[in-house]
Amino acid sequence: MPSWFNRELIDFMMGPQPVSQRRSPERAISEAEAAGLVVDDLRQEALPVTFNDVAAVVYFLRKVIWAVPGFTVEGYRRQLVHLHNRIKREGPFVTYAERLLVKARKRA
Repeated sequence: MPSWFNRELIDFMMGPQPVSQRRSPERAISEAEAAGLVVDDLRQEALPVTFNDVAAVVYFLRKVIWAVPGFTVEGYRRQLVHLHNRIKREGPFVTYAERLLVKARKRA
């Protein structure tokens, strides 16, 4: 299942993904507590990732193989052409790398 980071790119390539597949701060805290940890701090950040051309998207998806499982240029040609045309028409495609930092410790 695709990761939740770069959601805009993943949804563009694969179609909208179920919300239940996405992580959240609340879910991270719940899972840490279920593992017996105490969460002392949680920070969330959404870092922009800008693609100025479709070649950069292809390079990225070939390196980050878990983002769009089974990605190939041939298999996603239709989406890539659509994205290329969108970038030419509207400018760079921006997606966000969402990150959580959880500071947790074992219960005393």
